[in-house]
Amino acid sequence: MKKNRIVITLAFVLAFTAGLYAQSDKELTIKTARALETSPLAQDTVKMREKALKWVIETDQVSVIVCGEIFSLFSDKKNKNSSEMTVAYTIGMAAFKLEFPEKASDENAAQLAGLETALKSYEAIVKEKPKTKFEKIEAVLEKQRAGQLAAMVTAADCGKK
Repeated sequence: MKKNRIVITLAFVLAFTAGLYAQSDKELTIKTARALETSPLAQDTVKMREKALKWVIETDQVSVIVCGEIFSLFSDKKNKNSSEMTVAYTIGMAAFKLEFPEKASDENAAQLAGLETALKSYEAIVKEKPKTKFEKIEAVLEKQRAGQLAAMVTAADCGKK
């Protein structure tokens, strides 16, 4: 009888700990998205993004679609910020789906959130490293300022592909 109680108690503790760990990964992903928008080159942000990206890739708790049309906006080899923007885009989509689970199936909204995170990350990087400015991204920022970003994402229709 005593063994059964120990086993049950241990199972409960393990289940509770696993739940906390998963919750902390979700929170880390959301926190990382915000950090990527404001200080993407900070050492703490770099460490967080590695862990968050690994979790997003490996978990079954959230999934993201890397849309070719959106990804191609910043994946140009000449864009010195391409890898940072790719990570920000991916983590931004995951964070959106985790923060707003009722909208998780709205792929256009998730794509827009990911793109906005990537653009904010780009702007923060360019403030620190002005020589990394890339005209193709500057054109996308102009569309954002003109209120055309959502229409551009809708036209890409990434959820249907």
